[in-house]
Amino acid sequence: MVVTGTGDDRRGETFEDLAEYIRAYRAGGYDVAHVAESICGDCGGRGFEVVTDGDDGAQRICVTCGNVAFIADSADYWEEEEVGDCTCPCGGTTFAVGLGLAMREDGVDVRWISVGLRCLTDGRLGVYADWKISYGPSGHLRLQA
Repeated sequence: MVVTGTGDDRRGETFEDLAEYIRAYRAGGYDVAHVAESICGDCGGRGFEVVTDGDDGAQRICVTCGNVAFIADSADYWEEEEVGDCTCPCGGTTFAVGLGLAMREDGVDVRWISVGLRCLTDGRLGVYADWKISYGPSGHLRLQA
């Protein structure tokens, strides 16, 4: 299965361009309070191949060192039979990754997550997965981009 993003043609060159796109997307209809950049914990790389399992999980694979990591709470709900590779409409498969977080009224717990990608081939921006967080405490998810 191939997964493509939200479908518009906006492009960007920086992480801030991606963060702005994720904020405007407003997953679940909620304001995005925080956008975290995915950075490989092993080598510091910022380019990833990404797979999703539908709309409730994502995993990133560092293109520099091969480190595999789940994004946010994806490991808890991962459905291997639904997994699809994220691919830009240009055919690119390497992305910069941003984790958008809409917070609950307390400002601590996460309400909704969105995974935005910027294609490193043509700069196209998209949100490839988003899901609701219906448990607490969930503030720890801020650190799992």
